[in-house]
Amino acid sequence: MKNNLVWPFLKKYYWRVKAPLVFVTLAGPIIAFCNQLVPWYVSKIVNLINLDALDEAKWQELFEICAFMVALVGATTVLSLLAFYVMQNKVIAPLGISVRQDLFAQVLEKHKDFWSKNSAGNVFSKIDSSRRTTAAWSSIGNILLFANISVCGFLASLYFVAKIYWPMASVYLIASILLFAAFHKLAENTAQASKQQENLKNKVFGLTTNMISNYFILKIFGSLGRELKALDKNYAMVGKAMQKNAWLRNKNNLLVCAALLLFETSMVVYAVILWSKEMIDVGNVVYILTAIMTTGNILRNLAMNWIYYRSEIFKLRNNLNLLNAEIEIKDAPTAKKLKLSKGAVEFRNLCFAYNRKKPAVVDFNLSIKPGEKVGIIGMSGSGKTTLLHLLQRLVNTPENSIFIDGQDITKVTQDSLHRALAFIPQDTSLFHRSLSENLSYGSFEAGQSQIKEAAKQSYIEEFVPFLPQGYKTLVGDKGVKLSGGQRQRVGIARAILKDCKILLLDEATSALDSKSEKYIQQSLQKLIKNKTVIAVAHRLSTLKNMDRIVVMDEGRILEQGSPTELLDKQGKFAKIWNLQA
Repeated sequence: MKNNLVWPFLKKYYWRVKAPLVFVTLAGPIIAFCNQLVPWYVSKIVNLINLDALDEAKWQELFEICAFMVALVGATTVLSLLAFYVMQNKVIAPLGISVRQDLFAQVLEKHKDFWSKNSAGNVFSKIDSSRRTTAAWSSIGNILLFANISVCGFLASLYFVAKIYWPMASVYLIASILLFAAFHKLAENTAQASKQQENLKNKVFGLTTNMISNYFILKIFGSLGRELKALDKNYAMVGKAMQKNAWLRNKNNLLVCAALLLFETSMVVYAVILWSKEMIDVGNVVYILTAIMTTGNILRNLAMNWIYYRSEIFKLRNNLNLLNAEIEIKDAPTAKKLKLSKGAVEFRNLCFAYNRKKPAVVDFNLSIKPGEKVGIIGMSGSGKTTLLHLLQRLVNTPENSIFIDGQDITKVTQDSLHRALAFIPQDTSLFHRSLSENLSYGSFEAGQSQIKEAAKQSYIEEFVPFLPQGYKTLVGDKGVKLSGGQRQRVGIARAILKDCKILLLDEATSALDSKSEKYIQQSLQKLIKNKTVIAVAHRLSTLKNMDRIVVMDEGRILEQGSPTELLDKQGKFAKIWNLQA
């Protein structure tokens, strides 16, 4: 994993828990040294009891060593348990929560360009994997704690072995380094298999999420069986990847155990040979045997942790890529809140393109007075909706091109801009919450009486009595329990509650039947009073009460004027009018 991902992560998140982390870091060497002192004093005991006879002084020394060891083991055990408790509950647990919160917040900051390149299912899979891979987050903390204790313990044992016989310490050190280098190579092989497995799992998760969100399409096209077969193939690929990964892990674990057995056996034989030549005493042999076994366990655990860490790290990298991804649309460093006074909107020489091949808006100039109602029409792809997206900064709006009450919208905060605009899209999307909660999205401060008044003005009260629980009725995912016209009326009620000076309409009636459109039109006429309105529409009936119509073609203004003026002109507007008539 690249350091440019790991280091910012460590710096950002572990710094938040620096106090407990410092405690754990300092506790590590103490625990490690104490763990090595125990076998060192065991060797002293062995040397004492190996004597032919013990005088009173030797018995006293033996008693003191035993008492000290009991106290040492007790204190080390308490400190170890405390260190692991602090790491798990004061470091890893809060970090896991912080990461998931930041991941979700980061995703919600994304704009249109991001969602055009990434499926919601795949993105959610990555966020969800931060829960499923708590072990991956934990492995960093555990590696830090365990490696700290292990490395310090290894250095302590190396020091004591060197005190006994330094050539053995040299062999001990070189063999340990070679072993860990081999373990690292095994971990890299496992990591590749885990990467493939995680990519396939994310793909399947994305497919299932996409199928669930489009279940209606599966039904009406009778494609459920075909989609399930395709999903089965992907699940089979995931299964094979999991089997390969499991086989690699087991094989690597076997290789680790075999290598460590060879290492431990060789070192034990070496110690026995030194004892047989009377180069070390029996107590030293006991310490070396204990140290070798301890080091073997340390290397084994380090190897297993490292192999697991490397195999899980791809999931972690996916999360970090999201966390470290650039936010496409940022507030300027000196951005201030938008001060909305009159509601004037001006487009100055606006040029915008989603890609270099074809511009979406070209040299667009339009000045809209406070309270003026402007309708925008044009064929599909003429740039109408793009204009609304640019005004709301849902895409990267060029500087010095769009102004509200004389303020460049790229120089104000996005929150203040969005609060200043009321928007009714072609299809209002609702949360799977109660009708009342969905209405309150227009104004979270609104009381129930205000919500009901907005519902009355938008003709929602026409259908509320027929809902099972009235305003408390859950409307389903995206408002599926309501008709298109009913959802649009909720959108209008939200705009009424929001009560902004500027109102944006994007094909607000295009998908409705004539009865629903009648209700919507009546609601809109109440809503647009005393507001600056920019309405994009295909149905010219929606624009009949506009002060001015702007006709767009290929991102440019083709003609503009009042409906009567444009009809008399017999241009593009008149042709569209005659087609719809």
